[in-house]
Amino acid sequence: MKFLGVAILLALAVLSAADEEPKQAVEDTKADESQAEALVDKKQEKRGIYDFGDWHSHHEPIHEEKTLTIVKKIPVPVHHVKTVHVPHVKEVHVPVKVGVPKPYPVIKHVPYEVKEIVKVPVHVTKHYPVEKVVHYPVHVHVEKPVPYEVKVKKPYPVVKEVKVPVEVKVPKPYPVIKEVKYPVEKVVHVDKPYPVEKIEHYPVHVKVDRPVPYNVDKPYPVYHEKKVPYPVVKEVKYPVHVPVDRPVPVYKEREVKVPVKVPYPVPYPVTKEVPYPVEKEVPYPVKVPVEKPVHVELEKHVPTVVTKPKHYKVEYPVHKEEHHHQESSHGGQEGLSEGYDHHHY
Repeated sequence: MKFLGVAILLALAVLSAADEEPKQAVEDTKADESQAEALVDKKQEKRGIYDFGDWHSHHEPIHEEKTLTIVKKIPVPVHHVKTVHVPHVKEVHVPVKVGVPKPYPVIKHVPYEVKEIVKVPVHVTKHYPVEKVVHYPVHVHVEKPVPYEVKVKKPYPVVKEVKVPVEVKVPKPYPVIKEVKYPVEKVVHVDKPYPVEKIEHYPVHVKVDRPVPYNVDKPYPVYHEKKVPYPVVKEVKYPVHVPVDRPVPVYKEREVKVPVKVPYPVPYPVTKEVPYPVEKEVPYPVKVPVEKPVHVELEKHVPTVVTKPKHYKVEYPVHKEEHHHQESSHGGQEGLSEGYDHHHY
């Protein structure tokens, strides 16, 4: 906008200077003409004082050449201050935070198999009686029936043709807009149920036959021989191989201290580009593209008359006109009436 204002002021100054130049030239010419006329008047007045000639004599006009001096002014250069926007770079120091990663423990879970003994109750079946069905043939005497035919009349079709005129309506074409609604499946993630086996302990009653009484003799003293010297049982140790599951090695990560270099934030220059508008005069015409209309063919439904052939004859009534003419003595009228009747029929 500033450039536009400066350009407009320059144009007005140039136009005002151009208008003032011819005005000053015209004023100078007018001043010279007025001075020349004044000199001529003075000369004429002096001549009139010292002239003693004939008053009635005729004097011819004296033609004098007039000189016009035109002063042309030389244009003087005028100082014009033009403001040019120059981008100014301002360095703004901004502290930058640099994230330093800290060491943290990583726990790794390694699954391994563990054998667990689970007691499951076993169902013991009981004895039960089984009944076996044995099929055997049984002969029953039945009297044989005698066939008897019953005559039944069969229906038959009776076709009767009745001719009825039927008007067939021809449907006109028309646009049908059908909205087809289609389902949109939205996937919803739902946790799927899984079977959970719950162990419920319940008492199992095992029936045991009752004991039979048995007579046991009462204890009585028994003589035992004492061996002197008496034998001493010495335990002899021998190796026994017991199968043991081999241990599975488990990987355990150790914490290793790693030196981390912490960068020290150093200020650095930040250049910020500030866009500014620069107006440029375009002295040449600019062609603006105009969309040309495109011919589009549209289908227009026009009703048409369809003649349907008839397979039967339609008799229409015929109207006959009777003309009664009056008899006249003139033969010309009779001739005219006869000619008209002949032409009509």
